[in-house]
Amino acid sequence: MNNLKENQKVRELYRLISDRGLYVNTNYDIFEGPVEHVSFGVGRYKLPLLQKETKTYSSPLLFATLTSLLKHGTMLVTGAPGIGKTTGMEFAGHFFTDTKLDEILASEILGNPNLTEEKVIASYDTAKLLKGERVVMPTMFLKCPVKIWDEINRTPPDLLSAAMKLVDTGKAVYGGVLLESPKGPLFATANYTDEGTFQLTPPLLDRFDVAVMVTSPQPWDLRNIRSRGDEKLNTHLEELLKVPPELKLDHEKVRKEINDLNEDEGVMSFADFLYASLRFSEVASDYLPRATKGNAWCLNQDNSESGHFIDHSSTYTLNELSIRTVKAIQRYAKAFSWFNGENKITLKDTKAVLPYLLWHKLEPTNKAKEENSKYSNDKISFIEGLVEKIENEYNEFSNDAPAEYGSALEIIRRGKALEKEVDLDEIRRVTKNAIEKLGDIDKAWALILATHLVSEYNERFKK
Repeated sequence: MNNLKENQKVRELYRLISDRGLYVNTNYDIFEGPVEHVSFGVGRYKLPLLQKETKTYSSPLLFATLTSLLKHGTMLVTGAPGIGKTTGMEFAGHFFTDTKLDEILASEILGNPNLTEEKVIASYDTAKLLKGERVVMPTMFLKCPVKIWDEINRTPPDLLSAAMKLVDTGKAVYGGVLLESPKGPLFATANYTDEGTFQLTPPLLDRFDVAVMVTSPQPWDLRNIRSRGDEKLNTHLEELLKVPPELKLDHEKVRKEINDLNEDEGVMSFADFLYASLRFSEVASDYLPRATKGNAWCLNQDNSESGHFIDHSSTYTLNELSIRTVKAIQRYAKAFSWFNGENKITLKDTKAVLPYLLWHKLEPTNKAKEENSKYSNDKISFIEGLVEKIENEYNEFSNDAPAEYGSALEIIRRGKALEKEVDLDEIRRVTKNAIEKLGDIDKAWALILATHLVSEYNERFKK
């Protein structure tokens, strides 16, 4: 094991956490490869059966692992009280950042209405303040490489607003001084809503790269959980928390390997198509450049008449994806493919992580909830179905997009047709011809492609 690669070390540490009973949960919900869903109970329920060569993981521990490996990864963990949300993040932070558990525990914040910026971000050095000097002292929470904000939805909204920069960038401002936390993850846990919680706003939710729903362990997991002993009966964790020397990680090397992972053009094309599909809003405007969810601030799918494209994927969400989310998709697709030993981002890995990058950010329309009322609870299933629908539309686009679109795009970009220089009038003619061909296709993606051609043409004309 002394010659293990960094991603092999990470996989061994991942296994170690489970084997030692530190985090046990066999609610496997991430599948790297094909899975067979077996219908049960007259088709009402379904159960996943692995197929050959398919790997499976539990999303809370997997994403805690991947988030810990990134420079400033952020993760929201939701679920009922007392099922291991915080504990799992503490152990993952310890094993994958080499931060002592005691340091993590000492720096944790517990959300409550009395929290202030001074308890979360920083305060002034009192002794120096008495001398007239304003010296900012970061909190232990800000200085710890593993930041855990427990029960974040019990934190007052005004403080959460002030903390958005920290969640987004790993930086915070206090007294006009910009403070940067060490490289490492920020985990936030949130119990389900009760009379003591505040609503997490969409802008704050959008700043969390990934979110998971922790389900209570299966009854047959309890034996393994008990096997690690009971700390309240003087069972000590010291031995269980030791990281074998041969599994020590080179964190800079890990981040570089993830960042350098090759990108499959097909994967990025699918991600861009997904972004474009969810961005489109037929009710926002007849002027296509403004036909986006971001401009549907008054009329949207829930309070207006159905448009022409009544079954397009765009009709299933009220909002679109942010650029922040687009970057997170690439980041976590890279990290997961690297974790699985791939030498480039794969589409199967991208599709596996997508639901956990999107469910807390996208709001289903009434139409979506009418098709399946349980989407109000199980938004991960909602996103899984939506991604499958978008993939079908993507395959349709790949097969049916007219050749004129690709030809026109190449001519616009190169200013050449069959290696022969063409003037702007000819480029305009080719562009208009391709737009007319797209106009004959009664699909929402044809509108997106036509807008793309116009944008590329206008950009070239401007230059």
